Amino acid sequence: MTFARLITVRSFSSSTERQLWRVIFYGSDSFSLKSLQILNENRLKRTDIPQVVDSIKVVCPKLKGLVSDYALKEDLPVCEWPYAVPANTFDVGVVVSFGHLIPASSIHACKYGMVNVHPSLLPRWRGAAPLVHTLLAGDTVSGISVITVAPKRFDTGKIVAQKTVSVPQGIHLVEHTSMMAKLGANLLLQCLQDLPVLLSAAQDQGSEGVTRASKISPSMGAVRWAQHTAEYIDRLYRAVGNFTTLTTSWHGCRVKLFNMVPPEQLATAKLEQLVKTENVKPGHCYYHAKRKILCIKCKEGWVAFSAITIKGHKRMTATDFSCGFLGKVPEHERYFSDENIVREAAVNT
Repeated sequence: MTFARLITVRSFSSSTERQLWRVIFYGSDSFSLKSLQILNENRLKRTDIPQVVDSIKVVCPKLKGLVSDYALKEDLPVCEWPYAVPANTFDVGVVVSFGHLIPASSIHACKYGMVNVHPSLLPRWRGAAPLVHTLLAGDTVSGISVITVAPKRFDTGKIVAQKTVSVPQGIHLVEHTSMMAKLGANLLLQCLQDLPVLLSAAQDQGSEGVTRASKISPSMGAVRWAQHTAEYIDRLYRAVGNFTTLTTSWHGCRVKLFNMVPPEQLATAKLEQLVKTENVKPGHCYYHAKRKILCIKCKEGWVAFSAITIKGHKRMTATDFSCGFLGKVPEHERYFSDENIVREAAVNT
């Protein structure tokens, strides 16, 4: 484990006299739920790490959802955002995937301020969707940052602790989120063991290596065959597939692409032997009869899908598309294009 921007390595205190923290927790989704669960398990003395949590109050954007449902089930007090933190009531605030700026008055009302669990190695991927952008950029190494919560700006606080992790090849967002949520929850709990010491040693992030992880929009799923490589489209599918659908256009009609074939499987499809690749341009569609998949030429390489929808039609298999659409036009017209798909994605998704 590494601390203070991966510079100083230290172990946690082994003192048997630990202060028990009164925690106010801010969270909204499955990523934050994991941190709340481990804090509550520690409060109930069900973790390997000695108890450091005395009490937890939960703040949610809405009183309905994963975090609030769990809190109510566990008899934890819950209140809806916005919530003004009273003075001398909490020792530390914990903010995990919350999406709202905490007022300075609430931060300062906690004895030790507030800390945030962020799923990237800050200052890389500041913003709302660090997990998505990690996959989209093809990062092979990522991590968790525990930082202080600064008023008025997201993800700019001092680094309290960081832990690196390798990004498994071919991982999808759901699995990546689950993995990072567990890692973040464990690092958070370990930080609470030595909170005052770690806070005193926290370091500024600095300005070098800052990247932005903007919110996901429907237009991000629009595939541009002449600009995107097969490798990029694979990353795009794995990164945004839970938020939006990959889209393209067939003769002016919007198309949604489903069930992408893993690259390692497509590599054995022998497309070089089946298609005269020197005669096709990006966007060219080829139905692989033996595999029953729709293959599309990219800027570099090929991608394939086993199901699609065309605007005005029900979801269909690649075979259905081949019989009903692809086979009814001459080969030189068997192309997907990206005309108008960005605009249509924003309107129709």
